Amino acid sequence: MRTILTIAAAATLASCAHDGTTMTTGATSPPTLAGTQWTIASLNGAAPAAQRKAEIRFSEDRISGNAGCNSFGGGYAVADNVMTATRLVSTKMACPEPGMAQESAVFEILAQPVTMTWQSDGSLMLNGDAGTMTLTPDSSPSSP
Repeated sequence: MRTILTIAAAATLASCAHDGTTMTTGATSPPTLAGTQWTIASLNGAAPAAQRKAEIRFSEDRISGNAGCNSFGGGYAVADNVMTATRLVSTKMACPEPGMAQESAVFEILAQPVTMTWQSDGSLMLNGDAGTMTLTPDSSPSSP
């Protein structure tokens, strides 16, 4: 009986995998986005270049933030580790480059469903047909 329990415990531990980048625990429910805020750390592998901090906040069913130039907001839903932003709207201020190009990249990525990959360092990768955005947890107070 102890042998069976030992084998079962070993099998459970073996179901956790770590490849140096992402961590998979075999958990049935990934972390939730609700109540979190993030800084955009990279867009398609490049660091953000806009003068304003690019950030994203999630409430229960709303997404909001700043793409580096304009503020935005809308709805979102998550199913099977895929996040879909809905009804996104933004302010329409013109900003100097590279802020406008960065903003376009953010909105292009969010315009389509993105696969969420939670990284072992606490960051979150959003990957879709339009590109990849990496978010890092932001513990600073929310902007008004």
